Parts: sequence; C-alpha cells; structure tokens
Amino acid sequence: MKRSLLTGALAGSFGIFISKLLGLFYVVPLNSLAGEANMAFYSITYTYYDLLLKICGAGIPFAIAALIAKYYSRNDYKTVLLVKKLGASFLLGLSFIVAVIFFFISGPLASMVLGDKASPDDIRSLQNLFYILCFALMTVPFLSALRGYYQGLKLLKEYAASQVIEQLVRVSGIVFLGYLFVKLLNFDSIWAIYMAIFAAGLGAVFAIIYVFLTGKKADQDVSDKALKTTKEARDAKSIMRELLSLGIPYMVISFLGTTSGLINSNFFIDFATTIGIDYDEAMLALGILQVNCNKIAAIPQVLTLGFSAGLVPYLTEALEANNYKVLRTYVNQILETVLFILIPIVVWLLIYARPVYFIMYGGQNLDLGTDIFLFSCITTFTDTIAPIISSMCMTLRQKKMTIIVLIISTVVKLVAFFPCVMLFGANGMTVSTAIATTVVIISCLYIINRAYSIRYQRVVKRVLYMVIAAVVSMLPLLLGLLGFGFNYDNRIICIIILAVYGSASLAIYIAASFFLGLPQALWHKSFKDVCAEIKGKLRRI
Repeated sequence: MKRSLLTGALAGSFGIFISKLLGLFYVVPLNSLAGEANMAFYSITYTYYDLLLKICGAGIPFAIAALIAKYYSRNDYKTVLLVKKLGASFLLGLSFIVAVIFFFISGPLASMVLGDKASPDDIRSLQNLFYILCFALMTVPFLSALRGYYQGLKLLKEYAASQVIEQLVRVSGIVFLGYLFVKLLNFDSIWAIYMAIFAAGLGAVFAIIYVFLTGKKADQDVSDKALKTTKEARDAKSIMRELLSLGIPYMVISFLGTTSGLINSNFFIDFATTIGIDYDEAMLALGILQVNCNKIAAIPQVLTLGFSAGLVPYLTEALEANNYKVLRTYVNQILETVLFILIPIVVWLLIYARPVYFIMYGGQNLDLGTDIFLFSCITTFTDTIAPIISSMCMTLRQKKMTIIVLIISTVVKLVAFFPCVMLFGANGMTVSTAIATTVVIISCLYIINRAYSIRYQRVVKRVLYMVIAAVVSMLPLLLGLLGFGFNYDNRIICIIILAVYGSASLAIYIAASFFLGLPQALWHKSFKDVCAEIKGKLRRI
C-alpha cells in the first residue's frame, strides 16, 4: 500500500483527535456546574441538534466544495460565484425553515420525549433548551456553506482555522458563561446546560466573522476574474440540480447515522419508567451514556473520519484504473491498520474503565458510570469500524446498497431497543446499537466481497494475533496483587497510577505485536527499522 494513504489518513485522524480533545475539556466542568442529573437534558438537546444539522447541512457543503473545485478548474468564475450564492442561500433558507418549525413543536416534543412521569419543570427546561437550539440551527449550516466554498478553492488554512475558532469559542463559552450564571449569579444549575447549547451558536457566529474577514482577498480575486471573463455562468436550475444530486445521498447517510442516539433520546426515558426504572435514574443513565461515555468513546472514533477521508481518492484511483489487485490490497490493509490501533484501545478502556471514568468525572455515581461505560466500549469498537466500511462501500460505487443497509440497521436498532432495555436496563441502549452497527459491518463487507471478490481470511488471521497481543498487554493488572492498585480518593494519584499501567500495557502490546510479526506484515518494517527511524527523528529535533 502506498505510504501516502496511511500517512494521510493517520495525519487526518490526528488533526481530528486534537479537535475532539478540545471537546473533552468542557465535559468535566459542565458536569461540575450542571450536575450529572442534568446531563440528560444536554444529551437529548444535542441529539436533536445533531439530527437537524444533518438535515440542514450534511452533504450540501460537500457538494458546494466539489462544484467550486470543478468550475474553478475550468476557469468558470461566474459559475463559482453562483454556486457560492445558491449554496449559501439554500442552506440559510432551509435552516431558517427548520428552526421555525422546531421552535413551534418544542413544547409537545419535550413532553413526548420525557414521558408522563416528567415534572412540569423538567418539561419547561427541555423546551427552553429547544428554543435556544434554534439559534445554532440558523448559524451553523451557513458556516458550513462558507467552509465548503473555501474548501473548494483549496484555502484549507481558512477552513481549518474556522473550525479551531468555532471550537475554542464554544468550549470557552460553555465554561465561562456556565460559571457566570451558576456560580456568580446563583442561577439554577440547568443554566449551565442552557449556556452549553447557546455556545454552539456563539462559536459559529465568531467563526463566520473570521471567515468573512480572512476570505475577503480570495473573494475579491474570484470576483475580479469573473469580471474579466466573457464566459456566462451556468443556468441556476442546473447548478441547483447538481448541488442536490451530489449532496442528498450524503445527507441521507448522515441522517441515518444519527438514528441510534435519536431512538435512545426519544424512547428510553418513557419506556424505562413503564418497566419499573425510576424516572430520575433513567434521566441520569441517559446523560451518562450519551454525554460522558460518548465523549470518551469519541477519541478512538476519530479513526473513522481520518480513514474515511483518506481512503476515497486511493480506492477511486484503483477503481478507475481497473486495478483490482491493488484495490483488494488497499481494502485489507485499511482494515488491518485500523484494527491494529483500535483493538488495544478498546481492551484498555475495558480493563481500565473505572479509573478512566473516575479521572474524568469524579466519584459521584462512579458505580453506575463505570457499568454503563463498560458496555459502551462495545459500541466504541463497532461505531468506529462501521463508518469506515460503509465509506469504502460508498467509494466503491455501492451507494444504493449502502443506504439500504443503513435503513435496515435503523430498523434493527428500533426493533432490538425495547427487548434489550427490558433485559439489560439502561445498557440495552448500547446493546441494541451494537447489534445494529454489526449488521452494517457484516452487510457492507459482504457487498464489497460480492462486487470485487475481496477475501478477508488474512485480516481474520491478523486480528487473532492483535487480540492475543492485546490480552497479553493486560499483564500490568498483576501490579494490583502487589498493592499498587488504583486510588479512588484522589484524581491526581489515580492519573499517575493509570499512567504507569497504561505505559506498561502499551509497551507490552508493541513488543508482543513485533514478536507476532504484525508491524512487519502491515508496514513491512522490522523492529530495528522502527528504532532507527525514531532515533533519526530524535537527532533532527
């Protein structure tokens, strides 16, 4: 496999990892300000935010970027400006309509989501959050349209910087405004959640201002070129057709990707209270799963975005050249590389679940949080692998089949949800999601195999070696028998102990992997070669 594919994918993953790490910073202070009991309100509101953002923005910014790049390369600058105008106007109009509709249904929706056992205060709080959410719904999609424009012009500095600014303003707003209203002004703790939702729109506003200020030169350059050309812009109707034909399939897929959280948010609390689970306990469990646990799980899931973006041009190139031998190699080595990184991470999250949860969120509700986090490690694995495989399926010209599989997966999630909650309680949300995403993994692998005769025997064999190496990496747990166990009274001490355990586990996994020949088989490098590369880089530093 070309090193540039893996290098690009891993580099992309690292950049997203930094962004996700920034996102982790606000969860701990938000928990402290709002209390874990209120995190369910954040979880429910953010689930709808994610869903409505997919309707308003997913796919269309991608289409804007593709069309801008297409017509700019043809020196058709008037059409470039038309694409920007139509794309931004479409998203702005669509997001306004969605926000207005959502505003008027917020009251009935809040009552439906929380169920009959909810107090009027809880329903009012959720309704207020839905109102505040409308602000973000009218700003974030417009920002996405502007990003698509600059991405199409290959002005990636402006594109990336706007993401960083949006995230920094959002995190700062969550912490500062939450502290101001709850601690200094002594408002109710729910105001920390209000400010967390408000900060999403606030971050978008600052990013929009940044994009307008820094993009003036590029805008003027395109406008000047458009004035100098005699070539007329394409017909507006044909451009809209192109935007929609490119954007809608990705919009549908993005929407289907949010249905698991939507089902949890819409049905868990009401159903849980009907089978005997206390309302407050159900609210607490939903918040712990969909905010606390999902934030930790999001770290390894950055592989999804990095590899999904990195594999597209290389698989497309092999497909266009009808080079199926190279294509099969790409598919297998992408799977092997992701699994080599992911399997030990999931194993370590499983064995160190309690100290990780304690370090992040403290000792309050530690037993419940650890239990839910342990189950969520299952979906950390499946939710990372499934989007990568479905992205490969899409890239390999299997869009229709991919959408059908994702629809089936949604139905499976909905059907499995109720019996799983009855059997496993709050963890039934996780089990039903794992079942649904496993359907995606198996189905998409089968579709790829049927279309391109790609075999997975080599992947299965190497995965067994990875599992063996990951199990061997659990040996540091023996330190507990020597009295070097975790301390759940002091976070700092717990961090130090976890660092010792984690470093030992990582070293053992790497050593066991080289002993089993995994890195040599994946990247064709011996242990001696890797040491020489590290030594050379240290010398250059």
